[in-house]
Amino acid sequence: MGLLKVEEICYVLMGALSKSVMSVRMPFPDIVKGAVNPDVTRSFIEDLSAKRSLRMITYGSFPLYLALFGPVAQSGSIFIGKIVEYQQIHGPYLFTVSGMIAAVVFFIGYMAVLNEYPFSIIKAKSDVIEGPYMEYAAKYRGVVYLARGLLMFTLAALFSVLFIGIPPSILSWGIILNIVVALIFVLVMGIFSAFSPVFTNRQLLPVSIAASLLGILAIALGVL
Repeated sequence: MGLLKVEEICYVLMGALSKSVMSVRMPFPDIVKGAVNPDVTRSFIEDLSAKRSLRMITYGSFPLYLALFGPVAQSGSIFIGKIVEYQQIHGPYLFTVSGMIAAVVFFIGYMAVLNEYPFSIIKAKSDVIEGPYMEYAAKYRGVVYLARGLLMFTLAALFSVLFIGIPPSILSWGIILNIVVALIFVLVMGIFSAFSPVFTNRQLLPVSIAASLLGILAIALGVL
């Protein structure tokens, strides 16, 4: 989870420090409706992406972290071994009311962390092209997407551990469940992304707040 924040900070730095050929200042004033000052030319494209990355850091991925505390509240321990042991005795946390709510919140955070539609304000192609990904090409772009694929599996494996009580182990048949959960997450995310609009900051903030409140509700139910 800490490495996710490191990644997001890198996006902010890349956007704030980069001034590529693709975002040379435009030679005409910014007369778009809602502009702060019509006499000021547009800022660099990467700068827009940096500001949006900062928003995602502050509240976009917050639901994911709240969802992780649902199993902690239910089991009464912050140690993963204790959480798994609790579920092996009392059944998967996912099949409780608190677990179902936390699972929905976790999935919302999952999509937000991966910057997938509708949470793709960092790289909305309508105005910032590819955002921080514009800085990469050829083999380096491949490394970025490889890391993204590993993040998808890692988050799905984390879900399997905390919500189902099955840790990923190559020497156990439980690894099959981890892979199945990862595939389900990707499939459902693809369906949501295909039929979702792109959120602006105006929609992202209330959705994040609503998901965070659901996460707090799941934690409260787990404690009770």
